[in-house]
Amino acid sequence: MCDIRTLCRKNQAHISHCANCQTVYIWHNNLVLNFTPQEFQLFYESLEHQQFHDCSMTFPDGEERVVVHSPYRDISFTFTKQEWRDMKEAMSEAILLQQVYELIR
Repeated sequence: MCDIRTLCRKNQAHISHCANCQTVYIWHNNLVLNFTPQEFQLFYESLEHQQFHDCSMTFPDGEERVVVHSPYRDISFTFTKQEWRDMKEAMSEAILLQQVYELIR
């Protein structure tokens, strides 16, 4: 049985993990991605190297968004500038809290 713990929540970005199976979940709007701890770390590192202005584009609704490809080829996130900041901050905080849980485990 999963014991889901919230690691961080920033507006639409919600990151949690299961204390038993160690699955990390990224919840954003109506999308949930599952990661192993190692996959989550790699996804975090890939986002840390991207800047919003380097990879954003104007969508048909006139809003500027960044498209971030997930580890799953057919699934991508799109973020406004604020959502982008929220996700990066949430992932950074989640990584730190994961490290704390690992120390006390």
